[in-house]
Amino acid sequence: MSDTHRFLAIDLGAESGRGIIVTLADGRAEMEEIHRFPSHRVHLGGTMYWNFPDLWDGILSAMRICAERGVDLAGIGVDTWGVDFGLIDANGDLVGLPVCYRDHRTDGIHEYSDPIMSREELYEITGCNPWNLSSLMQLLAMQRDGSPLLKAGDCFLHIPDLINFFLTGVRAAEQSNLSTGNLLTVRGKWARRVTSRFKLPRKLFGADIIKPATLLGPLSDEVQKLTGLGPIPVVATAGHDTGAVVGAIPAKGRKWAFLSCGTWGIMGAMVRKPVTAPEALAAQMTNEVCIGGWFFCRNMVGMWPVQELRRKWDTADDPWDYDRITAEADRAPAGPLIPVADESLLAPDDMEEALNAVIARTGQGPAESRGQLIRSVMESVAAACAIELKRITPLFGHDVETLYMVGGATANKPLCQLVANACELKVLAGAPECTAMGNALGVALGLGILEKASDIRQVMRDSVEIETYTPQDGDHWADLRKRYAGLGD
Repeated sequence: MSDTHRFLAIDLGAESGRGIIVTLADGRAEMEEIHRFPSHRVHLGGTMYWNFPDLWDGILSAMRICAERGVDLAGIGVDTWGVDFGLIDANGDLVGLPVCYRDHRTDGIHEYSDPIMSREELYEITGCNPWNLSSLMQLLAMQRDGSPLLKAGDCFLHIPDLINFFLTGVRAAEQSNLSTGNLLTVRGKWARRVTSRFKLPRKLFGADIIKPATLLGPLSDEVQKLTGLGPIPVVATAGHDTGAVVGAIPAKGRKWAFLSCGTWGIMGAMVRKPVTAPEALAAQMTNEVCIGGWFFCRNMVGMWPVQELRRKWDTADDPWDYDRITAEADRAPAGPLIPVADESLLAPDDMEEALNAVIARTGQGPAESRGQLIRSVMESVAAACAIELKRITPLFGHDVETLYMVGGATANKPLCQLVANACELKVLAGAPECTAMGNALGVALGLGILEKASDIRQVMRDSVEIETYTPQDGDHWADLRKRYAGLGD
């Protein structure tokens, strides 16, 4: 692998989109962000839409920058958030705008869906937890509300597949995003039993299902003219951002779990096959696809409370950057514990007031300083991770000897140490930009530049700095976990 190859990773998040050039040379990868643009949501007629034309324009702008700079691109890949989708008609035109998963159209949807097919049966067929925001539930909300778009549409495509369609003209449904929506069976096929039971139009689900890292074809003539690029190959990489992350975790062996931690946390492990036991559904676990197979995971609270505290406290006269936040928390003594998954903390107007209210409700004394409040959140997040990991590990089918932490929160070294302490495991932390790297290395795999899925993990090990954290203070953390577990009593 001595040649140099450059890839454009289009990485769309719920708040912003980015164009990132990833350069692969001598078995190592480096990245450069060349363009950032907002992911606008638009309220129109009581519905929250994604401003898809605006997203598309941001993508084209990133491609134009590559053309203007004369970047010799080997390929392009797209990843986005999960579950959301668009419909195209028989002429290939977009039918309406994609609706955001935060829209309220799926409120109460299980009252409509459960009598037709139980959540237990859905989980057994698809391995996907049937949350009310899943793609299936969004389609059922359209059906329940009599949306004419279901009849007008000819093809269902998740957002990355929709973008790939407009880049290449190829209709394909890539498995990683499809696995988030209750529409993919655990065998990797369209869930016909599900869609027919709900009487959804069969024609919508006709795109070929493909595995991540599948070559689609070159940019269309139209896109070439719009951007100034040539017939660059487009690869359907792991289109779901979580799938891109998990496929690029710089892990070795098999006896490991992962914690992808940023605003939110995702904890899980690779599994040989989807886990659909009733206890997995009860544990709010879900099965998803990444490059290299299936992984089994659940959502956790990450640094969301800390980010909201910073948003309140950070002023021009009294700046609270993340270096200060980390330092203040590291100096502070241990304080109250906080059930960080409490619903009152999901979207409060004032996070500080909400945290203090939860602390008071659990019969504890208040935090004595801002630093102690931050430390309380961090210790509570670590304790929650440890308790959940112990609870779900028996479902993995293998022991866990190492926990890999990836994502933006790995820059918070005290947090990484707290997680190691709480979980009583060695933690290997790094790869804050795992999503974009996983996207681009998936393109490299699809083009044959990398030979197998495990090569992606090897490149990541050779490309990113990994910090090792060993567990400390075992007796203290045994007591802390016990106290945290008792907060719900």
